Amino acid sequence: MEKTDKITLPIIDIQGKVVGDVSGLAELFAIEPNEAVVHFVCEGQRFRFYKKTASKKGRGQVTGGGKKARQQKGSGGSRQGGNRAPHWVGGGLAFGPTEIKRNFKINKKVRKLALASVLTDRHSGGQVRILRSDLKAPKTKSISSLLSKISLTGARVGFVVSSKDLDLSKSVRNIRNVDLLTEERWTTLDFVKTDSLIFSEAAIESLTERFRG
Repeated sequence: MEKTDKITLPIIDIQGKVVGDVSGLAELFAIEPNEAVVHFVCEGQRFRFYKKTASKKGRGQVTGGGKKARQQKGSGGSRQGGNRAPHWVGGGLAFGPTEIKRNFKINKKVRKLALASVLTDRHSGGQVRILRSDLKAPKTKSISSLLSKISLTGARVGFVVSSKDLDLSKSVRNIRNVDLLTEERWTTLDFVKTDSLIFSEAAIESLTERFRG
């Protein structure tokens, strides 16, 4: 891929018409994609969902058992050291599950490379657009109409918004096959799940600043 400092991203209005373009960061939208890094980062994100939190108390953790259950000899019963053993009611559990804490570290440079690889792939396929919205109030019908006009009705679309895009966020969140990607969801895994990306003007600026930081 030819190296350049800036690339252009198309700006569309709420009617789906191209009304201009904006310069995008080449380091974010025009690199050589690295599929191995994308896979590594996505698996790292999924790893946090594989938590083993079930935990049971063993004989050393249950309360009681300070006094010998019965005398060692003379009762006619078996010898018992205490009532915390697994075969006693209220005793500890033998070989029960224990909580496991696992961490998956992803370096900042690797995370940025994965994100840029996904965005480059979407941009090279013509699937990155910037929306110039003039919504004065939430209106789901306008966004549904927009998706129809740009032939994305059946696609998995990611609307990338910032905290400033309140009306746009409310208009998008109930549409089928549309992912509302707020700032905490600007991740490689969330972008990978989409077929096409539509950024608000505020979101593309914030994402660029975050990537440079």
